[in-house]
Amino acid sequence: MTEIDLFLTTITKDLGDPSDWIAPVEFRDSLALCALNSAYSLNGLSIAAKNVIARYRTFRPTADTDSGPDLMEAMDSVGGPRDFAVNILRNKRPLARSNRMRPEGIYEGVSRLAALDTAVTTAEHLRTAVIDGGTAAQRAWLSVKGFGPLAWSYLIMNAGVGTETKPDVMIQRYLARALGETKVLGPDRTRHFLQLAAAELSVEPRDLDRAIWQHESPSK
Repeated sequence: MTEIDLFLTTITKDLGDPSDWIAPVEFRDSLALCALNSAYSLNGLSIAAKNVIARYRTFRPTADTDSGPDLMEAMDSVGGPRDFAVNILRNKRPLARSNRMRPEGIYEGVSRLAALDTAVTTAEHLRTAVIDGGTAAQRAWLSVKGFGPLAWSYLIMNAGVGTETKPDVMIQRYLARALGETKVLGPDRTRHFLQLAAAELSVEPRDLDRAIWQHESPSK
């Protein structure tokens, strides 16, 4: 049995019929929610990101259509990103390898996207940028201290890019167990297996990524 066969066998056993999988998180009309969810999902539990989204929606009735500049304006209206984190989102977790609160990184990221020659201010703009290659937008987002490759993957998956995956440690461990490996295989190899398996199952890589993450998450 090949490695991909082993992986597919484990997926079928653990996850069942793809038609029964929970749909991925998606905010196709709100770059603001994409940015918030992506940043608060990094190195954290899904419940924290859900709470942040719920609090932003309470604060902003237009949250589900808010652009990047709308999010910046919302932060400015309460005194800036730090006050926004404390008083609106009520979550003070910092970005990785930084003493900055997450909204500070988000503010910087959406500012840099909006400043591109071809401005990216909406989720639709972001999807278009990815289709066109996405290099400039990706560089802009990853230039924020504390945002690594997974931050970009989360962002564009939230915007509706179904071909993307986020091979974090949880998914790497799942693949390693499926293949009988004692060590995780790294993000690149994990991404490769996710894409191969998704093609075999006739699903989008993002859907398979989400299904595995949902199965493995302690906060389902």
